Amino acid sequence: MNKLILFALLLSAPSFAQVLMMESPEVEKKYNPYESHFITYFGFEGMKYEVPFNFRGARQTFSPRDQELWGGRIGIGEEIYLGGGITTTTKVEGYYVGTLFSRVVNGGPEDDSVDFAFTKRTGQVYGVDASQALGFIFDMKTKNPFLEEWSYLTVEPYVEIGIGFASAYNRLNYSYDTGSTPTAAQEAYRLRVTDQIINSKIGAGINFTSSEGYFFFMKATVNKFDIPKRKSVGFSQPNGQPTELIDITDKTVKMDPTMTYAIGGGYKF
Repeated sequence: MNKLILFALLLSAPSFAQVLMMESPEVEKKYNPYESHFITYFGFEGMKYEVPFNFRGARQTFSPRDQELWGGRIGIGEEIYLGGGITTTTKVEGYYVGTLFSRVVNGGPEDDSVDFAFTKRTGQVYGVDASQALGFIFDMKTKNPFLEEWSYLTVEPYVEIGIGFASAYNRLNYSYDTGSTPTAAQEAYRLRVTDQIINSKIGAGINFTSSEGYFFFMKATVNKFDIPKRKSVGFSQPNGQPTELIDITDKTVKMDPTMTYAIGGGYKF
């Protein structure tokens, strides 16, 4: 009798193990670069934006110039693997870049005749973009500098094109006053410029993706800013002359293409 019971247990063991394997959760798979994925990412970027300040006074002159802006970009998208190492990625992004104001108060000890002088500049650009990228992926063996272990990175150079909408805001506030007479050697210039922007862009970059799906990217983009409307409001007062009000709406603004450089990281899941 005992032999029959033992024989029955041996026969039932494989079936019981199979049931346990079916009921146990699947082992989590590692990131597979040769599949389609959703992506999310964040990056830091810098660009130069042409500001239209134009003022010629006795003490200070301002002319149109490129102003450096710094900020960030966040995005989501889907990367589709087409086969043969080729991928295509659709992305939607939002971004903001700006500059800290610079301000100089008083004329300085070298000129005691100056009672008050300052210059303040502010600028920002923010908007949304939609883009389409085409890339090629391949594996590269590399050594982890911290753990001294060998691992694989997935390298993905790509090109992309996109279109978006943005708004720009730039302001200059300048004042110089010797205080000797109510009007003598007194200068002031204040201008606030707001732009509506349609942006078409083309860029190239590269992703380095770990075996866990985390990636680091570098990218350079050429932006073609079309400005269907620019609004300029303010006043100018060169060297104590009567104040001239500025209120201009321009629909024929031309701007040279500008470069954007970005680095950042994200996750593919």
